[in-house]
Amino acid sequence: MVLCSAHGSPARVHPMTTSIPPTCLPNHFRCNSGTCIMNSWVCDGYKDCTDGSDEEVCPTSRPNVTATSPALPGRCSRFEFECQQLHKCIPNWKRCDGLRDCQDGTDERNCPTHSTLSCPNGYKCEDGEACIMVTERCDGYLDCSDSSDERNCTDDTIVYKVQNLQWTADFSGDVTLTWARPKRMSSTSCVYNIYYRTVGESIWKILETHSNKTNTVLKVLKPDCTYQVKVQVQCLSRVYNTNDFITLRAPEGLPDAPFNLQLSLKKEAEGVVTGCWSPPVNAHGLIREFIVEYSRSGSKEWSSLRTTRNYTEIKNLQVNTLYTVRVAAVTSRGVGNWSDSKSITTIKGKVIPPPVIHIESYSEDSISFSLKMTTNIKVSGYVVNIYWTFDTHRQEKRTLIIEGEKSIQKVANLTAHTPYEISAWAKTELGDSPLSFVHVVTSGTRPASPSLKAKAINQTAVECSWTGPKNVVYGIFYATSFLELYRSPHNTTTTSHNVTVIVQRDEQYLFLVRVMSPYQGPPSDYVVVKMIPDNRLPPRHLHSVHTGKTFAVIKWESPYDSPDQDMLYAVAVKDLVRKTDKIYKVKTRNSTVEYTIKKLEPGGKYHVIVQLGNMSKESSMKISTVPLSAPDALKIITENDHILLFWKSLALKESNFNESRGYEIHMFDSLMNITAYLGNTTENFFKVSNLKIGHNYSFTVQARCLYSGQMCGEPATLLYDELGTGEDSSAAKAGRSTDVAAIVVPVLFLLLVTLGIGFVVLYMRHRRLQNSFTAFANSHYSSRLGSAIFSSGDDLGDEDDEAPMITGFSDDVPMVIA
Repeated sequence: MVLCSAHGSPARVHPMTTSIPPTCLPNHFRCNSGTCIMNSWVCDGYKDCTDGSDEEVCPTSRPNVTATSPALPGRCSRFEFECQQLHKCIPNWKRCDGLRDCQDGTDERNCPTHSTLSCPNGYKCEDGEACIMVTERCDGYLDCSDSSDERNCTDDTIVYKVQNLQWTADFSGDVTLTWARPKRMSSTSCVYNIYYRTVGESIWKILETHSNKTNTVLKVLKPDCTYQVKVQVQCLSRVYNTNDFITLRAPEGLPDAPFNLQLSLKKEAEGVVTGCWSPPVNAHGLIREFIVEYSRSGSKEWSSLRTTRNYTEIKNLQVNTLYTVRVAAVTSRGVGNWSDSKSITTIKGKVIPPPVIHIESYSEDSISFSLKMTTNIKVSGYVVNIYWTFDTHRQEKRTLIIEGEKSIQKVANLTAHTPYEISAWAKTELGDSPLSFVHVVTSGTRPASPSLKAKAINQTAVECSWTGPKNVVYGIFYATSFLELYRSPHNTTTTSHNVTVIVQRDEQYLFLVRVMSPYQGPPSDYVVVKMIPDNRLPPRHLHSVHTGKTFAVIKWESPYDSPDQDMLYAVAVKDLVRKTDKIYKVKTRNSTVEYTIKKLEPGGKYHVIVQLGNMSKESSMKISTVPLSAPDALKIITENDHILLFWKSLALKESNFNESRGYEIHMFDSLMNITAYLGNTTENFFKVSNLKIGHNYSFTVQARCLYSGQMCGEPATLLYDELGTGEDSSAAKAGRSTDVAAIVVPVLFLLLVTLGIGFVVLYMRHRRLQNSFTAFANSHYSSRLGSAIFSSGDDLGDEDDEAPMITGFSDDVPMVIA
């Protein structure tokens, strides 16, 4: 343990013991005085042992000198341990430290047993000396003496935990919480959530702050109750749990009204009225005193007196005068609600009896009773209060004003199997009578309380939903404080199981729901909702505009209309197949935003989350990209004992396809109604054997599926039934005719092209020979004879009767050789 001395240098806190232990724990050094200190304090330049023995036998800094040195047997000092084999001396503090300092290991023999501490629900320090909570691992604070809890921390193991959580209360009843920001925590991507519960409860209630500020105000606590409160960090969708909480006492609140106020005249004296009452069911604090006020009939002024008891005497009143009296309780918070007012006339000797209440009948949802007075005093009417309690938070009451002297009343809209207290007093010409009481429990089975969920969907709207019976009318009650919720809440009614309530901005609200008709059922537990500030609202109307193979165009609207400044959005793309995340930033002032997510995988599945960069509420959706298309020109060639499947390479039309990915082939046997996986290949053909006669097969070829079949290409399908004995199906004929045409048509085209070229060549040769012969003939033409003469003599000019002669040679006259 290190503290700071007056001079700024570290100072030691020396261990103090009342008795000397016989041995020290592992990793501890035994001083000559018998005191135990940690090994790390030995030879550190500070005298931690009172006799200084921890600094007496320490290695020097001379070169070539080790901590252990050879010695003659029996020559080690009393501060050293002698190794058995080489007789080396080592400091005593290295004895039983878990490390072999002697070559023969004798320094680690006969040591006290090491700790067998187990930590089934926590983290065990590496030295085995302590267990800490899992939430204390990698929280930025040293909890293990060997610092092992803060080593090898990663993003997955790091824990953000607030420190120095404190609270203060003010006179208004609000509780302010403050805390220190966790170490290394991002201030832009993390917010705080407040968890609280009353002492003795096991379930935590949550209040989302929607903020990264290190303080908040709690307005939703029940007065004069003890709470456990903790603050947890939430970064994106990850919540860092903590078990560290503080205990606080909520300030006192204003008390409820006293009830059952009764007035009577004192027989021994005139002008004296005695009053007594029952204290409030929920005082919300310590009742310091009661204030009793009284007023003469016709007067607007009230007189008052104070008492610390629940009864009092009002003296010096005028005789034969009607007075009205009321009472209120007082706590440190102030004066609470006033009770019902009661009246009495100060006539000596006149006693007003209480009315008689008789239960006529009762059922699951109603009680019938009668009222009457056993006196000659004139009665103008009755006041009846019906009390019941569903929980400890509130005593509920219904008041009936009944005119007339005798009356039979039926109270409906009650709850089955619920205890009710009926109290009544009569209004007479002399004042109010004392109270009468009767208790009754309705029949049947009490219905269960609704289960309520409520959340803020924008800065002024809260979405409420609940479970409960159908065909009833529900009441939704809400307020900004606990006392207001049970005294004067806002409310709305509906016959459905959900409703959206419009409230004020930037407030904390408590909500509860209950059945209002045909019976007034028990309320749900209250739910706390913190309204979302403008800059914490989620983007609106997030949807996909277009999805391709490697991209997706998404669109959304700003959290509120017409933003007056640039808004920074964070677009998180979670690959549900590859289990990877990417986050993109979009900065714009537009009310409508369109963004293209690129570099996606064909056939992939993604979870897209859009929120403001300041950790607002999020909008999310799921998208699936278009898979790779099917291979083209799938064909079948039949061999003797097998078939070959051929297709065109996908790389010809899919730039995102690599041949190394390959293809996978499936076969469906319609006769057996089974599908079989045949295998995969990186070639553009596949051999299929062992086909059965009389079976029809369908073959599919597609880009090979990745990640356990989660990312596949579209399949190309071809029907094959050549081995069947019946007629070919139309699909098979169409497939074979397509295959024959694909082979014959190119061959015929090549033949026609070859013949055409041959005819052109022959025609050109013919024209060339014709032109050459015409030129030759013209050179031997005789205009005198009108013919061309060819001679084999030396003198071409000599006439030769036997020489061949060509006559009539022209383009239009056939050539004649005579």
